[in-house]
Amino acid sequence: MPHDAQEQRASDSVLAPLVGLDDLPTDEHVARFQAVYDGLSAQLDSRATDDGAGD
Repeated sequence: MPHDAQEQRASDSVLAPLVGLDDLPTDEHVARFQAVYDGLSAQLDSRATDDGAGD
């Protein structure tokens, strides 16, 4: 599988908590946004490590 397709799948899975957000009470939104933020941050950290950034 091409690297870009893997990254797209990973990003899609990180964004999954946003599906159905409109149907949830607003007090549950923060937890969903935090989960997405944490997932995207982990992806960026992983990418930086894989690319050798910070060495």
